[in-house]
Amino acid sequence: MHRVVQNHLADFSKKYSIDWAISKQFEAFVNYAALRSLCAEGVDPRDLVYEGDDPGIDGVMVFLDDVFVSSTDEIDDFFAGRKRDVEATIIFTQAKTGESWNKSDINNFQSAVVDFLSDEHQYPHSEYIRNSREVFDAVLKNVGKLRGGKPQARCYFANTARVAEEREILAAREALERSVGDTGYFSTVEAKLLDRDAIIVMWAAAEGQVEATLKVIGLAAFPKAPQIEQGYVLTVKAKDFIEQILSDANGRLRQRIFEENVRDFIGLDGEINSEISETLRDVDKQKRFGVLNNGITIISPDVRVSSLEIYLRDFQIVNGCQTSNVLFENRASVTDDTTLMLKIVETSDANVVDDIVRSTNRQAKVEEDQFLATLDSVKALERYFDARGQDEEYRLYFERRKNQFASHDNVKAIRVFDIKEIARCAGAMFLDKPDVASRYPNRLTGELKNVVFDRSYAEDIYHVAAYTLYRVKLLTSNGKIDPKYFKLRWHILMAIKYYVLGASTPQLNSGKIKAACAAIEKFISSNDEAVLAKMRDLCAAIVDINDITRDRIKTETFVAEVRTKALAQREVKKP
Repeated sequence: MHRVVQNHLADFSKKYSIDWAISKQFEAFVNYAALRSLCAEGVDPRDLVYEGDDPGIDGVMVFLDDVFVSSTDEIDDFFAGRKRDVEATIIFTQAKTGESWNKSDINNFQSAVVDFLSDEHQYPHSEYIRNSREVFDAVLKNVGKLRGGKPQARCYFANTARVAEEREILAAREALERSVGDTGYFSTVEAKLLDRDAIIVMWAAAEGQVEATLKVIGLAAFPKAPQIEQGYVLTVKAKDFIEQILSDANGRLRQRIFEENVRDFIGLDGEINSEISETLRDVDKQKRFGVLNNGITIISPDVRVSSLEIYLRDFQIVNGCQTSNVLFENRASVTDDTTLMLKIVETSDANVVDDIVRSTNRQAKVEEDQFLATLDSVKALERYFDARGQDEEYRLYFERRKNQFASHDNVKAIRVFDIKEIARCAGAMFLDKPDVASRYPNRLTGELKNVVFDRSYAEDIYHVAAYTLYRVKLLTSNGKIDPKYFKLRWHILMAIKYYVLGASTPQLNSGKIKAACAAIEKFISSNDEAVLAKMRDLCAAIVDINDITRDRIKTETFVAEVRTKALAQREVKKP
């Protein structure tokens, strides 16, 4: 493996506490970088690799718009009630640690992908591959809701060689692209050979900063205001905005810059967005675009103005998601005469960001449940994690805002929990919903958010649930608990609660719950071999290790079985 890539791989493995063979680490590294090129949400890299029969594919990932979906349940949940066109993308990966291209390896990857897409596959399929095929089939059942009537395909063959120039290697890439296209399943197919530099660029884009410099036509500064370093209203060319702000290095839309926007893109078919498109497609009308449009609001922690240029780092579009997406979709029609108004605010204060997000989005009807990061209970939870962290050597971090700790080199990713992960932890452990945490995680931050983030609950439950997951990750990663149990982690959280506390859990808003959480933490934090043996026995008691299949663990019946078996195990060996 090339040394530079190896150093990045080491950083990745350290950040996510992955202690596997180099080849397996590299698979996770490539898959994670590929995932982040389409998806902004946090995903545990362990969920992107598999053990078992190897058909020549190291990863299969399915995306609906910018959402990573890994089960048929999530597919059904996503499409339920949706009428607008959805962009579906499937990524296939194969990662090799060598430093030279091999035509036969690419051909094997090609055969494996085509076999995966065949109704009668010949290659061995592990549970991971079988599940991926089921997810793909579920997407195809919804082709009527897909943009273009078909999904897109991206095939990434990665190794640490220099850029491929040999004719036979380039021909193998073309054959891969052509054969996948010939299946007829996809509207477009892209086959890429990821060399060492391409891998590094993809990894940097996945974890690095987002920067842009814009030329300014006109600019006016706002007066000084508390907790706002500087603010401007400016006019720019819409074309520059598309190229510098909206587009990444590969010409794709930067999904990450909309994380703070409370509404997703609703497509081009709606009345307002179709009118914007119509304006942009009319050469005369688009000259008035800057005057007709309400403009876009951008927040950045680092804004620098120099002459007639403005520099932004780690920026977020908090209002103007619809306009931005319509501009990007119509980028081929936009001329140099089209202008756009921007409001730029430099601030790092989370409360000010909340105020700006709320005020700029009050101009349109936005449901309250879309302001999850601004809930008082979530803010209180952030303060609690911060306070706990002051007294603990190995602290946990609650990431109320995306990438809040991304620039902190001393903070390992395994210790960082975002809102969705916290909701899954608390929902699984204290609300007895490990099946929902596994199958429908978005429900815990959507329709169930007021149950999950009840302001009356003691903050201790969220912290100990997160800490328990952290320990389960560590113990399965270092082999002290069989790694196969990792996919059962949400059920294990609930099982530990019943094993430690028994059948009766104190009310989550009572004083007794704090002592209960302390008891769980004491148990799960122990590295004593006797306690670790109890953990292994508990895992073995709640399910046969060879029967941890997705179909087995996703039912409510299984949740009840886990509860019963955990209580029975408590009677056998009380903690």
